[in-house]
Amino acid sequence: MVTLIILIILASVSINMIVGDNGIITEAQSAAKQTEEIQINTQSYMNQLQKELEEKIEGQVAVNEDIPNAPEQIEGMIPIKFTEPTDTAMGSVQETNWEDNSWYDYSQSKWANTKSEDGSMWVWIPRYAYKITYKNPENKSEGGTIEVRFLEGTSDNYYENGELKTAKRQTTEDEMVDTTIDFYVHPAFTNETSINFANGGWDTELTGMYVAKFEAGFPEGNNDTPSVKSSVSYTQDRSWVTAVEAGTASDSSQDARNWLDGIYGSNYPKISYPVFQPLTYSMNYINQNDAYNICKVMNESGNIYGFTTSSSDTHLIKSSEWGMISYLSYSKYRNQWARYSHQ
Repeated sequence: MVTLIILIILASVSINMIVGDNGIITEAQSAAKQTEEIQINTQSYMNQLQKELEEKIEGQVAVNEDIPNAPEQIEGMIPIKFTEPTDTAMGSVQETNWEDNSWYDYSQSKWANTKSEDGSMWVWIPRYAYKITYKNPENKSEGGTIEVRFLEGTSDNYYENGELKTAKRQTTEDEMVDTTIDFYVHPAFTNETSINFANGGWDTELTGMYVAKFEAGFPEGNNDTPSVKSSVSYTQDRSWVTAVEAGTASDSSQDARNWLDGIYGSNYPKISYPVFQPLTYSMNYINQNDAYNICKVMNESGNIYGFTTSSSDTHLIKSSEWGMISYLSYSKYRNQWARYSHQ
C-alpha cells in the first residue's frame, strides 16, 4: 500500500510537471511562439536592411556616374600630392603611393599628378566624350560651353542620371560629325586606323594619357636635375627668334644656342633630356624637327625619367591632344584643371 501511494504521488507530480501552467509542454509551446516571433522580426529587419542597401547603391551610382578612369601605373612614375600654402608656410609636394585613397579626388578638385625620377611632373587626362553648345549656332565665334562625360575603360559608355549611354564617334574618314547634338568620344583617345587617323587618333584605344605639367625646360639651373645627353643631336645652327627673346627691334635669325651649351654653331651637340618642372629656363632655340626627335627618345635606355619602351610611349604633343586639353579646360572641370595643372 505504501508503495502504491508513493507511485501515485510521483505520477501526479510528473503529470503536473508536464502539462501544468509551468510544465514542459507549456514552456515548449511558449518557446516555439517566441522563436517564431524572433524569426518574423529578423526577416523584417533583413528586408529593411536589403532595401536600404539597394537605395544606397542606387544613390552611389547616381552620385558617382561621372567617375574618370583611374591613372595607369607607369614605370618611373611616383604619385604626388600638394599641400595648400598657409599664412606661415609654403605649399609643398608630397610623394605617396598608388594605393593612397586620398591621392586624387575629382569631386574635391584634386587631379591625379605624378612625378618621374628626374622630378618632372605629369597629370593624368582620363578618357572622355564631349558635346558643344554654342551661344549662337549661326556665329560660333561667340563661343559657348563644352560638356564632358568621362568614359568607362576603353569603351564609349558613360552614365547620365543613372542611365547607361553610349557616346558617338566618327566611323568613316569623310563623315561630318555634329558635336552639338550628341556626345562624341574625343579622337585623341580612340583607335582611328580604320578611318586613316582622320582626327589625329591612335592605333589603339586609350583609357587616358599623361601630359607634362609644365613646358619643356633645361635641367640644372633652378632645378636639381643633372644634365644628361640624349642620343639626338641638334640639326641646325640658326634659329628664328622673336624680338623680345633676341633683344632686337624685330624678329630675326640668330645663332642657335641653348642655356647649357651656349652658341654651338655647326658642332650640333647632343640634346640634353628636357625637364618639366616649375621655375625652369624654357627649352628654346629648337626647331620642330629636333623637338619631335628628343620627345620620341625620352624612354630610351639611359634616360633620366625612369621610363621604358615597354611601359610608355613618349612624343611631342599633337593637335588632337591640344584640343583634348582645351576642351577639358572649358568644361565644368576647368577650375580643377586650372588649379592643379599648367600646360
